[in-house]
Amino acid sequence: MTFSDTAAAGRVFPLSAEGEPSLSEFAYAQILDLILSGRLQAGAVLQERKLAEMLSISRTPVREALGRLETESLAMRRQGRMLVVADVSIETYMNLLDMRRILEVEAAARATGQLAADEAEKVRVAIRGLLQLPKITPADHWSVDDLVHGTIAEAAGNPMVAAAIRDLRRRTHIFNTARMPHRLQPGGSEHMALIDAVAGDDPQLSRRLMGDHLDNVRDAIIDFILGRRRG
Repeated sequence: MTFSDTAAAGRVFPLSAEGEPSLSEFAYAQILDLILSGRLQAGAVLQERKLAEMLSISRTPVREALGRLETESLAMRRQGRMLVVADVSIETYMNLLDMRRILEVEAAARATGQLAADEAEKVRVAIRGLLQLPKITPADHWSVDDLVHGTIAEAAGNPMVAAAIRDLRRRTHIFNTARMPHRLQPGGSEHMALIDAVAGDDPQLSRRLMGDHLDNVRDAIIDFILGRRRG
């Protein structure tokens, strides 16, 4: 598999300062696809040299990609040395999303009535701006998605809960709009409704909308993983 093969397949990667596709992003995306598809299963050793040869790139971007995968708990050290694929089963992600649902639904309810009008409007402007972009990158989407969920979590008033939500979101960040583009427009509408509810005075509405939003994310992730593994 070469860089041109991947480009021909229609994948788009963030650009470097020189305007060239980032090789570390390329390596990250390719290795991640191998993990999510099940071709690299839990416990498989991740060797820089072999992966670099397979991707026809140098070892440096592969090393950077593996470091990112380790940070995201998708790879782990065995006996403190050997890097292997961590357990990324559907059950693992369902448990992560269940934890997110428990925390974020309650956070949305607690944040209701606590969100300043100017903060709510800042989030609305960001959502509208995102949906008006002619071409939306995963980084664009993540920035707004993080703003929506982070703003609600912070408004709930418990820094420990907000930190836990940030960590859980980081661990499910791999399922962005590059992998689930069909979630972009619905997700934007759901985010707008969420902010409007949290800026209002009905905690139960905020609770319901956050729960529905995370249920939709969960269903999209299940469909994505199952589709990759059937393919």
